[in-house]
Amino acid sequence: MTKQNAIHNEPCSANDKIDNGTALILTPYIKEGRVKAARNASRVDPDLFLGYESYSGYFTVNKKYNSNLFFWYFPMKKASNDSPWVIWLQGGPGASSMTGLFDEIGPFKVNSAGKLEANPYTWLQNHSLVFIDNPVGTGFSFTDNAKGYVKNMSTYSNHLFSVLKQFLQIFPELRTRPLYIAGESYAGKYVPALGMEIYNHRNTPGLDINLKGLIIGNAYVHPEMIARLSSSFYYFGLLEKEQLDSVKPLMDAFQQDIANNRSVEAKDKWVSLIHILLLLTHQKHAYNFLRDDLALGNYMQFLKKSEVKRAIHVGDIKFSFINVTVNIEMAPDFLSSTKHLFESLLDHYKVMAYCGQLDQMLPCVFTSENYRTWKWGGSNEFLNATRFPFMYNNKLAGYHKSGGRLTEVVVRGAGHMVPIDQPGAIQNLISRWTHDKPLSKWFDILQGSFIQDFVRNHTKVIFM
Repeated sequence: MTKQNAIHNEPCSANDKIDNGTALILTPYIKEGRVKAARNASRVDPDLFLGYESYSGYFTVNKKYNSNLFFWYFPMKKASNDSPWVIWLQGGPGASSMTGLFDEIGPFKVNSAGKLEANPYTWLQNHSLVFIDNPVGTGFSFTDNAKGYVKNMSTYSNHLFSVLKQFLQIFPELRTRPLYIAGESYAGKYVPALGMEIYNHRNTPGLDINLKGLIIGNAYVHPEMIARLSSSFYYFGLLEKEQLDSVKPLMDAFQQDIANNRSVEAKDKWVSLIHILLLLTHQKHAYNFLRDDLALGNYMQFLKKSEVKRAIHVGDIKFSFINVTVNIEMAPDFLSSTKHLFESLLDHYKVMAYCGQLDQMLPCVFTSENYRTWKWGGSNEFLNATRFPFMYNNKLAGYHKSGGRLTEVVVRGAGHMVPIDQPGAIQNLISRWTHDKPLSKWFDILQGSFIQDFVRNHTKVIFM
C-alpha cells in the first residue's frame, strides 16, 4: 500500500523520478487473514545486507490519522524454541532505532566509505532482534496528521503493544520464545510501559507473550536522576566552583519546575542547562566526557539509496535521525516517572539496568541512587547484595550486583551509549544475563565478595 502526505516525513516529489518502491503497510494483510502473504511481502533482500535474513515494514497504530510504526526484524541463525529475542527501542524522544541497529547492536555497520561491514559484537549472535521506530514520526515511522503525534505514556505504550500484537501474528514462532525488551536513555520509559502492557494482558487469550525481562541502558526513569545535572559536570572535574555557582539560579529554577511537576518548563530549562554546561566545558556533547566525537549516523546516507529504500519497504518516506517535532510534542511526558512500573514488574520479571561510567547526562551515581529507592518484593535482597567485578577478556570491564530480580551494572570506560563505547563487554554481559549464566568468574583474592567482607571486618584499617 502507498503512503501519501506524511507530516514531516513527506515523500519525495514526483519530479525526483526516483523509484523508491512503496511503503509496505502490513495491517491490511493481517485484517484479511493473509499473514503468510504479509510475511513474504516483508522479506528483505539479503543480498543487500551481507546475506542476513530480515523482514521490515509498517504496522498501523492509529487508523484515524494513518499513523504507522516501522520495524526491522532479524531472526537469529539456527534459533531454537529456547532462543531469546530482543525488542530494541531508542530514546530521544524522537531518536530512531536505526541508530541501535547500525551504530550499536545490529549485525552490520556503515563504514566511512558508505559500505556495510559486519559488526563483530552484534547481539544477533545470541538473540533475534527487532528494531522499532517509536513514537510515531521517529525514523521511518509516519503519520498523516499532526494530531497523530504522541504526547504521553498511555499512547506510546498502546502503540507499541499494537505493533507487538500484529508482529506476532506474522511471526507466531516468537510468541513462546523468551522475550527481552531493551532500550537506552528515554527508553527507560518505553521499555517498562510496553512491559506493563504485556503483563496486563497476560491472561487474554492469544496474548500470552513469554516476556522474561527488561534491559535499560543509562535510562531516564525518574526526574530525580536529572535533578542535579550540573553536579555531574562539577564532580567529573569539568567545572570549577565559580562556574558551578554561575548556573545555580537556572538549576534552582529547573528543580522548582520538577518539584511542581511543570513538565514543559522543566524540559526547556534542562535543554538550556545542557547547552550552557557544554559551552562552559568546551565539549561537543554530554554522552562521554573522554570522547570529542561520537561515530553516530554514518548510516543515514546509506538509507537514502533507492535500492535500500525499496528493499526495506519504506517507499518515499523520508528518514528522520532525530525528529524534533516528536521531541517537542512529547514535552508533557518529560517529567513522567516509570519507577512505579519497574516496582510492579520486578515482582514478575527480571531487570538489567546498565550504566556507562562516563555519562554526564544520566550519571551512574544518580541512577543508582534512584534504584535504591525502588520498593518491591526483592528490594531488601538487592540492597544487601554484594557488588562483584565484571571481567571481559581478562580485564576489569565494570561492576555488577544482583538481588530480587534486579541486576545493576556499571560499565567501565563507557558513556551514555554503552554499545558504542564498550561493544564487546556489553554484548558479553547481555548474552550471559539473558541465558542465565553467571556474570562473574571466581578469580583469586580480587573476588568482590572477599574485598567487601574484608572491609566490613576490618573497619579500623587505613588504606594509604
